[in-house]
Amino acid sequence: MDFLNNLEGIITKNGDMVTFIAEDLESKLKQTSPTMPNRPLGRFVLDANLLNDLEFEARNIATSVDTLSESLSEVLHSMSALTVDCLEIYRDVVCKTCDSIDANIKSMYQLMAKCEEISREMEP
Repeated sequence: MDFLNNLEGIITKNGDMVTFIAEDLESKLKQTSPTMPNRPLGRFVLDANLLNDLEFEARNIATSVDTLSESLSEVLHSMSALTVDCLEIYRDVVCKTCDSIDANIKSMYQLMAKCEEISREMEP
């Protein structure tokens, strides 16, 4: 925080947050920017081998992207198929569970009816 005191600007502290607002920021940015271009002036000569190498590497990248896309497509397709299979199995299990519960409820009502019938027959 002491290094901010050496700079021209306004320092505010709000809890743990420190804010520094520089004075005349635009001129400071202009001072730090280079005034002359870093490249030499004149014509550039392109090397033909460089262009061939660049084209070769671009083809390699395109082939790699195609292979990656195909692989990703296959993986996503198999994941989708697996998800569909899981959902179908889940649906079947839920249906069978509901059928089993319905059958158990019917059996319970039949048992209760038989118990009431036996209870009535045993009354004096």
